[in-house]
Amino acid sequence: MDAKDKIDRFYFPNNILKSVVKEIKKQRLLPDTHGIKLLYDNARAHDAPDVEDYLKQEGIKQMPHPPYSPDFSHCDFWLNDFIKGNLTDQN
Repeated sequence: MDAKDKIDRFYFPNNILKSVVKEIKKQRLLPDTHGIKLLYDNARAHDAPDVEDYLKQEGIKQMPHPPYSPDFSHCDFWLNDFIKGNLTDQN
């Protein structure tokens, strides 16, 4: 990605989201997306109609994100450490 490129409502679904969905399908036992729920922030590229249409087409549910507030603790603060702590015996 060049400095002139930006992540917008066209770049995100076509270059990022599709590759993530493809990798999820590859790692699952069944080659579908049933039961997948996606949570990410509410950036403009994530909330675009193109993204919502693609997720509906793939059968992926988008979890609602709360509005930005200093009272909410995003999962970034605890989830990554929790996952790493539980994968210590993995290669």
